[in-house]
Amino acid sequence: MQAVFQQLGRTLSAGENAVLVTILESSGSTPRREGSGMVVTARGREAGSIGGGMVEFRSEQIAQEVLRTKESRIECFELRADSEQGLGMVCGGAERVEFRFFSGGDREAAAWVKEEAERLSRPGRVYIFGGGHVAQALVPALAAVDFRCVVLEDREEFCKTEMFPGAEEVRLIDNSRVLEEVEISGDDWVVIMTRGHQNDLLVQSQVMHTQARYIGVIGSRKKAAALSLRLREMGWNGEDFRRVYSPIGLPIRSETPAEIAVSITAQLILERAGGLTPADS
Repeated sequence: MQAVFQQLGRTLSAGENAVLVTILESSGSTPRREGSGMVVTARGREAGSIGGGMVEFRSEQIAQEVLRTKESRIECFELRADSEQGLGMVCGGAERVEFRFFSGGDREAAAWVKEEAERLSRPGRVYIFGGGHVAQALVPALAAVDFRCVVLEDREEFCKTEMFPGAEEVRLIDNSRVLEEVEISGDDWVVIMTRGHQNDLLVQSQVMHTQARYIGVIGSRKKAAALSLRLREMGWNGEDFRRVYSPIGLPIRSETPAEIAVSITAQLILERAGGLTPADS
């Protein structure tokens, strides 16, 4: 939704009217969940999505009506073929959708949109330890779905901003002093893919002391077992591993850096949506 509010802000700043379409409630099987949204102007959908297909098509039509009447409204859709509002879909779910009109000349509304865009941009960064080929493929993939990426490297030759399109920051650090150089909060994700097992262990053993919501470590199951054993020898117990995902990424048989980046991005999207447990990794 960050990109949605940013586009809405640009539209209002240009003096154009717009409609913010947001799923308020969803139940059963639906294309998107609560909180999903899109911006519609007289030109059509400008940013975001509420799931595509007939629901989105009909919602765009309603948004155009709202632009003409300048009156916000709420619509309910039942995604069943035998329902008047089913739109021929057989998902079986239901959605309650808000169509909120914004005037291009409304300064109060523009200020609220700006605040929302800033609020969405604040919490949660993905701290990526290591700037190799997988990290170089991962950053633009994560940035494309509104993750804020910070790349942390201990090699100068891999610490160049041009290597990581979309990164918020690229920083040279000492892997043995992670807790002194990086402040990781409970809103943050950590991805560990340094230049070797020993450095991965060095970083992970420090990151485990933080409140990071997700700690993903690249490597095979054999490597994951070896690192887990070493960490247990250091005193970490089973409960400490509840947010550790290794091998990192969803199991889609990924091999190339680009494929691995897709699997990690998908896993983080799932975790961000609140549906991930260590068993999913």
